[in-house]
Amino acid sequence: MYALMTLITAGVEAGADAMAKTIGKARRRRAMDAAEPLTDNLPGAPREVSGRAVAGPAGPVTAPLSGRPCVWYSITVSERYWAWRPGPLGPTKVVRHSTTAELISGPLHVTGETAAVRVDARGAELELGEPAFAEFEDSPYGPLAARLAALLGAPPRPRHRDRTIGFLVEERVVAAGEPLRVVGAARTELGDLVLGKSGLRPLIISRSVPVSGPGD
Repeated sequence: MYALMTLITAGVEAGADAMAKTIGKARRRRAMDAAEPLTDNLPGAPREVSGRAVAGPAGPVTAPLSGRPCVWYSITVSERYWAWRPGPLGPTKVVRHSTTAELISGPLHVTGETAAVRVDARGAELELGEPAFAEFEDSPYGPLAARLAALLGAPPRPRHRDRTIGFLVEERVVAAGEPLRVVGAARTELGDLVLGKSGLRPLIISRSVPVSGPGD
């Protein structure tokens, strides 16, 4: 009976995680479906640009963990830790995660049919597929932690102390010429059209670019 209840609890936990991901995906889809082509900086509905990634004024960059040449990269560090949740037979031990550090190479530049835009990628929700680099570090003093310390200024700090399992480090890159779709709030900075995050309005950077049909 105990094994059965444990399996049920694990299923509930997995179901809750799946539900949260489904809700997040549905929210992003609503924002993308409501987006209007970016031609100016008028506020209101989400604006979008579909085009190709290009190098910014500083030129191409090299992603520090994968070593790939690119025009933009993002590094995310997520802490995995043990936690307790209520269960039918009492508290149940589960694994949770939280983002502890993020690093982006700077603005992302995209040139589309309707506009050339600078993307303020801070706080962006990324739909860029599998990471170019992914590794788990189970010690704040391991070799990957040392590399992160050089990039972030300090090694990852275990916020949950003895309940911390380790850190998942992921790096995603955007190469020159890659097709992208960006949805966000529009503004003007230094004469440039900019897409970014604004309040509850998300910023989405996606490799999912609509394909025009024969009649378009």
